[in-house]
Formats: sequence, structure tokens, C-alpha cells
Amino acid sequence: MAVRAAGWRLLVPMTAVERVLPAAMPAARPAPGATAPVVAIGDQLLSVVFAAALVGEPEVRLAAQQQMILLAEGGRRALLWVDAVEDVVPHVPAPAPHGAAPDLVLGWSGADRPLAVLDVPRLLDLAR
Repeated sequence: MAVRAAGWRLLVPMTAVERVLPAAMPAARPAPGATAPVVAIGDQLLSVVFAAALVGEPEVRLAAQQQMILLAEGGRRALLWVDAVEDVVPHVPAPAPHGAAPDLVLGWSGADRPLAVLDVPRLLDLAR
């Protein structure tokens, strides 16, 4: 699945996508210290990872038209907040572009312009 975040496109393996949800404008509540953002899905609070931050944006601006991807693997779940889900595309293995950083990248896909494939298991580990 191709997604867009802060002007970047990346791929999320469909095997890890449970569903796509509209953005939820989170309610704020005071906390004694820094805490990771969470969103309630049903009766479960899920950690939120902002894709724009993953691609290096220093600030993430939330908008109502954005979307969340509910990721699930091995009993672990988290939400990936993206600007937009674009399309489902086939995986076409490709070599890494010169100078590409491997953090959270499982591999590359695309014949003309390779896109990073998100390493969902590693992302879920970090979201705990």
C-alpha cells in the first residue's frame, strides 16, 4: 500500500494492515511527564506513530483529512498516521538507492523510482 507523508511516499506491506481509518482529532489531557500519543480504537488504546516524523519532519501538523493505518503483527498493534493512503501497488523488489538510510526500511520496491518498504515489525517494537 502506497502512503504519503510530508511530501514523501513509502510502502506499507498489506500483510500488516488491519484497516485504514479516518484521522481522529485527539483530545488532550494533562500528563505529569512526556507520554507517547495514543488513540482509542474500540476498548483498546493504541500508540500512534506519525509517518511525517519517520521521514524527518521536525513538526507534525494534524489535519482532519489525514488517515490512520491500523498495523497488526504477532499480537502487536499500533496506528501509523499518514497524510493519505494512495493506492495498493504490487511489490517489485529493487536495489536500494545510493546513500539510502536503512532505518525502519525493510527493502525497496519499484522499477522506475524505488520506494522504501516500511519495516512494520521494527516499527511495532518501537511503538511499545
